[in-house]
Amino acid sequence: MSDPRALEQLRQECETFNQVKAQGAQWFTLRLRMGYAGIVLLLGIAAVSSVIVLNPVSYSSTVIGIAATTLFVDMLSMVASIFRLVLPQSSATRLKPVTTASSAARRR
Repeated sequence: MSDPRALEQLRQECETFNQVKAQGAQWFTLRLRMGYAGIVLLLGIAAVSSVIVLNPVSYSSTVIGIAATTLFVDMLSMVASIFRLVLPQSSATRLKPVTTASSAARRR
């Protein structure tokens, strides 16, 4: 006959593993959506700034300078955030067994 405590412990460990797995998938989805939103935002700011910079007769020199600075800072910050937040794999949670060594040995 199986030990009810061992079965309950195994059930809880399976629940914990499944919860960590689901949370990892949710974090991946969130990071992916944030990346897409950042790209869309970058393209929007770049488009508006480019129109201002490439059409200098319609705008004052102050507006053109602000648009050029905004374009430069936006591009620089996007590259920095991609390298700092998106690319490192250390921020991703590694999936690993949650069973304890003692409970695994008892089941054998």
